[in-house]
Formats: sequence, C-alpha cells, structure tokens
Amino acid sequence: MSVVTLLLVEDDPIFSEIVAAHLRKEGLEVVCAQDVAGGLRLFSELPIDLVLADVNLPDGLGHDMVRRMKARRDCAAIYVTQRGESDDRILGLSQGDDYIVKPADLRELTARVRAVLRRYQRGRVDRVIEIADWTLDIVRRELADAEGAILRLTRAEFDLVAALAQSGSVPLGREYLVEVIASAEATKNMRTVDVLISRIRRKLAAAGPSAPRIVTVHAQGYQLVRTEG
Repeated sequence: MSVVTLLLVEDDPIFSEIVAAHLRKEGLEVVCAQDVAGGLRLFSELPIDLVLADVNLPDGLGHDMVRRMKARRDCAAIYVTQRGESDDRILGLSQGDDYIVKPADLRELTARVRAVLRRYQRGRVDRVIEIADWTLDIVRRELADAEGAILRLTRAEFDLVAALAQSGSVPLGREYLVEVIASAEATKNMRTVDVLISRIRRKLAAAGPSAPRIVTVHAQGYQLVRTEG
C-alpha cells in the first residue's frame, strides 16, 4: 500500500515537534513547515494525503493555504488552532475535514487524524486502482510502488497507463489509444502510441520486477498486467 503522508504547517516549533514526534510514533509519515510558503512548497513536491494546518501563520492564513492546496489536487485537511470561537469553527469545517482547538490532546488528535484518513481513503476507492503492490491514483495522476515511490510519467504516458489499468483484462487497440492521448500529444497517430508504449515499458522495467508490464495481445492491442515481484 502507498505510504500515508501528513503535512504539518505550524509556526510554533515546540508544538510542531511534539505533534510530529507523536504521530510518527503512531506509524504515520510526517513532514513539517512553519509558514504558508513552506507548506505550499512541500505540498507541490510530495504526495500529501492530509494537511494539519494552523490558521494564523507568519505569512498568511491557513484557510487560504488549504484552499490553494485543494485547488491543485485532492487532499484532506484538519485545522489545529487556538481560535475556538463558533464562527472560526464553522469556517474551518466548511473548508476542511475537522477542526481541533489547542491545546490538543495528542491521543484525541491522533484518533481524529485516523478518522479523517479513513473517510478520505473510502472516498478514494474509485480513483485508486491496485495493480498487485502498485497503486495508480487517477486524481493525483501518480503511479507508485509498494513503498510509495512514484514512477515519473509524462502526461501522455500516464493517460495511456490509466486507460490500460481501467480496462482491466480487456486489451485496448491502438486506434482507441490514439484518442486517449489526443489532448496530450500534438502528433497523434499509431506510431505515437507505439513510441509511448516503448517508453513506458522501459520505465516499468527499470522500476524493478514488481512493476506491472504492458504486453502485446496479438490482433487486439495492449494490456497492462501485474507481476509478482
């Protein structure tokens, strides 16, 4: 399964260290930032599943930061803040998945993090395809191995892999795959599909024996198959 990664954006270094250490002890992957700029940078670089955000940050508001993150891609969000007034809670819950007022009990915080992650994971069922130990996230456009390492694919390469994964055991013909890449490749023809398939195969082979493979089915097209690493 993919590693679940949390992003904690908190300008109090002591509180941040305490919360991060506790969550890591609970088996969760945590990265930390102290301001909006740092949070956005880490969010753009890493596959963040859940954001724990303070509302008042040195260079802006946590609400605005989370809004910008969600505009980029799907993620869960919990606000952890000293602002406990009713209006603040309503605003936070309208933009996030939970709202925790400091000082936060670490056990309660962990339980609420796990509850949000469970709801979030249930919502991901239709968007995530399991390919043996690998996962294909349609929304995030990421193909990752069992350790969560992401295989870098171009837009057209990902579109082809996603189409093959969604077709299951049904091979897809080159004519259909030409249409799949129509919006991603300026030059779209049978040869383009063959070139892309060749590039994807090289990347999958380099990723190791557990990576899925694309096979050619005679007179039918291409099929994505799982391998047992």
